[in-house]
Amino acid sequence: MLTQGFTVHYSPLDFLATKSQGVITAIRNKDEQIVKKLLAMGVHKGMHITLEQRFPSFVIRVGRTRIAIDKDIASSIKVRVTERN
Repeated sequence: MLTQGFTVHYSPLDFLATKSQGVITAIRNKDEQIVKKLLAMGVHKGMHITLEQRFPSFVIRVGRTRIAIDKDIASSIKVRVTERN
């Protein structure tokens, strides 16, 4: 059993600090068009993601793709954090 020095942190993308990295665990939004748009841009569950910028818009890197999104869309992306800066 792992109990010492082991934590798992899950968070909506808009709560993370710049340069945080993780794995997408879910994409949830009431507007299905937003979910479809993210999927079409290659943002899928299980993909590695890095938050590169928070202002004036959120800039994420998924694979080799950089995407600018607004706060509402960023809050739709749930992440298991693997590295924080």
